[in-house]
Amino acid sequence: HRDVDLYLKRKKYEKGKNIVKKLESKRRGFLFTHSGFSGPSVLDLSHHVIKSPDAFEMRVNWTGRTKSFWEDFFRSSENNSGKLKISNSLRKEFPHRLAVALCSEASMEEKTLSQLTKLDRDRLIELLTDYPFQVSGNGGYARAEVTGGGVSLTNVNPKTMESRIHPGLFLCGEILDAFGRIGGFNFYWAWVTGRLAGICSAAE
Repeated sequence: HRDVDLYLKRKKYEKGKNIVKKLESKRRGFLFTHSGFSGPSVLDLSHHVIKSPDAFEMRVNWTGRTKSFWEDFFRSSENNSGKLKISNSLRKEFPHRLAVALCSEASMEEKTLSQLTKLDRDRLIELLTDYPFQVSGNGGYARAEVTGGGVSLTNVNPKTMESRIHPGLFLCGEILDAFGRIGGFNFYWAWVTGRLAGICSAAE
């Protein structure tokens, strides 16, 4: 587990221009699992990707540090610890295995700080601050924390939870097209709407 800045980039073509919109996770918890990635930051954004998997690029900033921080970091490290391996220099900020994996992906696993060229540095900083994830699938219904979709809220009276289309039918919880991020919000929604639907249906 580690805290990261996770976000989605959505590319849209509007009025003859490519427009990139950014959706950020509100939380930073990120987990490496045997079957993929998980944690609050991933789950906060997953519903966007599931709806339109080809419309988004998932990116991660592994530490939340800016590009200018890493530029200063490598320049300072080159001057003070030039013989140190790049992966070892990152230990203060990264778990060692992750640092080695990122350096390996950048073809710098054996390079020292003194061997770091400007092109190397730019490539490595890109991987540290804007690493692209290829989304290949999801855990499906069996692993879902909450379901999306359902009966539109416009078809329900919010004061009673009664269907506007079928009078006498009361709806609540996940059957409605409403869901929130994990952390108790969906339980709260289910309890509040369930209580309201129960009280109002009993009064009929």
